[in-house]
Amino acid sequence: MPDTKRGLFGHPVIIAFMAIIAAVEFIRMSLFITFLPSFMTSLHYTTIAIGAVISANLLADNLSKGAMGWLVDHRGPWPVLLAGSITAFTGIILIMNFPQDLFLMIIAAILIGLGVAPTWPAAIAGSIQTVGEEKRATIISVISVIWLSGGGLGPILMGFLIDTRLRKFLSKVNLPPIDAYKTGFTILSAVAVLAVVISILGWLSWRSLPHLQQHTVNPEGGERKPHRLREVFHRLWLVKGLIPGMFFQTLSLGMLLPNLLPYATRQIGLSESQYSLLLLIGGAFVVLFMIPVGHMADKFGSRSFLVAGFTLAALSLFVLIQFGNATNIWWMVGFVGLSYALIQPAWNALLAGSIPPGQRGVLMGLFMSVEGLGFAVGPLLGGFLGSLTGQAPGILGRMGSATPFYVSSFCLIIMAFVYLVYPFHIYELKEES
Repeated sequence: MPDTKRGLFGHPVIIAFMAIIAAVEFIRMSLFITFLPSFMTSLHYTTIAIGAVISANLLADNLSKGAMGWLVDHRGPWPVLLAGSITAFTGIILIMNFPQDLFLMIIAAILIGLGVAPTWPAAIAGSIQTVGEEKRATIISVISVIWLSGGGLGPILMGFLIDTRLRKFLSKVNLPPIDAYKTGFTILSAVAVLAVVISILGWLSWRSLPHLQQHTVNPEGGERKPHRLREVFHRLWLVKGLIPGMFFQTLSLGMLLPNLLPYATRQIGLSESQYSLLLLIGGAFVVLFMIPVGHMADKFGSRSFLVAGFTLAALSLFVLIQFGNATNIWWMVGFVGLSYALIQPAWNALLAGSIPPGQRGVLMGLFMSVEGLGFAVGPLLGGFLGSLTGQAPGILGRMGSATPFYVSSFCLIIMAFVYLVYPFHIYELKEES
């Protein structure tokens, strides 16, 4: 049994899980939110090409999460995390060496997606196994904060690094110039190597705790697997009404990914470093409100927070594209961060109520695969919509570069209405005899 008397961070395994989450999210978010769009733009790729690379990464990541969750359940988290870290490192090296080949860029994005896919289900399942079920909510909250912190630091650091104004300033004061993209790839490679080392150390710590090994062994042999598979598909069938929402809400957010940095720099007039500060402010609002909202969602239910979050997100985007400028965008992004803080804990609480503990790894992976499918298709659609400036007839042509933001805002307000009337109580987990 887990030693529940020890502090939450009394296990080296928990420290390793936190470190691998931070490292992997640093790589993923810095690459696909800030660094890679800027790098590919400098190589004169179109927004369609940028969206295709981002979508390839997200598709590989999220479509493989179910399989990764199954591997975590049956082989343990650390062998899967080690293989994933090596795969992600390989993808980074491929981008570094073949930046002019779009096909190889897409292959590299797929490798990085496969490499980071096991991180979330492995960290959730493994951490709960380590600290015990009674600390489940606490450890998930901590993992969420570490996930946001690592994922937020990456785009912020890369934004400062690639800021053209910063490089001009360095040249004026006679400081050595920075090769932003070469330095960025060096940082990303170093973090990927660190993830490999963390995986090895985490695996060694995991093997030193005998009570954890029972979670990675199937004592009943192969006869049990078909039964478990039936249970998984049965549970998925019971919660099938949640699946369209999983896809649609992440589709609306994914559409913004290839367009955020270009819109902020070209339309609003921000520098890349100001864009990084903008992400920092939005992330601070998310971190500040996420845990309190999670506690309130447990107490009052998810519906009101989902409706409020999606409504606020839709209105924030609409106001941004109508009235946003370099002065007021700083408080507008605070509302966007608050809306995410309202949505994420409430949605996780809703999903958690439909997942049996014994199927946590594979079901969490499958749910994230469905969510990620929308998040992967979104950038491809967003890149296409962002390329319609002045070309499309009718209303799309008149909206110009703001088209992805209008479409995303429309999708979000639809989700708010759906969650206002949808009967969530039918998905509450009931133990079956």
